[in-house]
Amino acid sequence: MSARFLAYRPAAYSLVLLSLVLAISLGAPLFAPHGRDDIDLDRVLAAPSAEHPLGTDELGRDTLTRVIHAGRYSLLVAFAAVAIAAAIGVVAGAAAGFFGGAADAGISIVMDLFLSVPAFLVLLAAAAAAGARLWLIPVIIGAASWVETARVVRSLVLSLRDRGFVEAARAIGAGRMRLLARHLLPGAIPAVIVAATTGFAQAMIAESALSFLGFGVQPPAPTWGNMLQNAHLFVREAPAAAFAPGFMIFVTCLAFHYAGEGLRRALAIGD
Repeated sequence: MSARFLAYRPAAYSLVLLSLVLAISLGAPLFAPHGRDDIDLDRVLAAPSAEHPLGTDELGRDTLTRVIHAGRYSLLVAFAAVAIAAAIGVVAGAAAGFFGGAADAGISIVMDLFLSVPAFLVLLAAAAAAGARLWLIPVIIGAASWVETARVVRSLVLSLRDRGFVEAARAIGAGRMRLLARHLLPGAIPAVIVAATTGFAQAMIAESALSFLGFGVQPPAPTWGNMLQNAHLFVREAPAAAFAPGFMIFVTCLAFHYAGEGLRRALAIGD
């Protein structure tokens, strides 16, 4: 599997890039040239220099330092949101596909309701109502993003539940939970992994959009999204302050996309 993944060059390069971004973000205090919240009012909106390679923001804080620290929060929100969405999606999809009947009908109605309403509108309303607490943002994003995973798991469980190996397990007395956990869900794991990989980019964009509008993670905790929210007012005076977080969102989401495509090819999903 790893050979097929690495054979797709964009996925291999994306894996290296994501590993680098993750390592630098986790080790932010080691790599950042200044303190995260250090304010220097004598260098407000300063141009890039040797001391401040990406210049400073409207409070004189080093932009490069903020970008590095912001990666921690942006990636944390994305990972947590994807984990929550995957957990809800796997449970809902497995229940709908395995039990069928009323369970399938009820879960399908809920999925249709989620699909009929613009996802970002739901996110915006939920974030505004719940308050922009750091721990709530991934919960809100994850709770609004589980439908795709649920549909994938449902279809796979439906296709597997009547296979011979499942009937054999049922014949020797395997219970429902054992059938799901040991025989059906393992077959859905590759598709869930691929869906989760592409979900990282969607979660990151959702967090960035919420933060840009003021409903996401609030300062002083930096994310790439709220850095954009602050910097867009001063884009002419300090373009690097807006370009840097925007570029990080772009390249990270692109890397997740290619990594997901590499996993899809390696796991032969859709072939």
